[in-house]
Amino acid sequence: MGTANAVRALTAAQIVSKDVAVIDINMGCPKSFSISGGMGAALLSNPELIHDILTMLRRNLDTEVTCKIRLLNSSQDTVELARRIEKTGVSALAIHGRRVKDRPRDPAKWNEIADVVASLSIPVIANGDVFEYEDFGRIKDATGRRGNDQLIHV
Repeated sequence: MGTANAVRALTAAQIVSKDVAVIDINMGCPKSFSISGGMGAALLSNPELIHDILTMLRRNLDTEVTCKIRLLNSSQDTVELARRIEKTGVSALAIHGRRVKDRPRDPAKWNEIADVVASLSIPVIANGDVFEYEDFGRIKDATGRRGNDQLIHV
């Protein structure tokens, strides 16, 4: 779901929550329609709003809540945001291995997802440039997965 408002996000989530297994908040879409509305990747520069949205959903829904982000300008910044997101109680965090300014032709930076995997206890869903079955092994190696289910690949 795309949103820039915690109350509206809860209202929309309540409408569909009985029909879905998970409510996922997209905090990584770089498209202008999302950013101009304060949604998608625009949220990456507003961690307080991210916290408000995710906390509102977690406190008021029985449905699992997840979200997807993109890499920030530095690995440290991405890890800090991911830790803040984890503290909201989300079930998993997806990370697209590109920055907002990157284009689809730019390779995903799987190795930068590894820092997040090592820093969180919730599952991390690696996203970006997984086209063939063999890519699963390469992304597992690059992200330094822990255990059997710490990293999920999409």
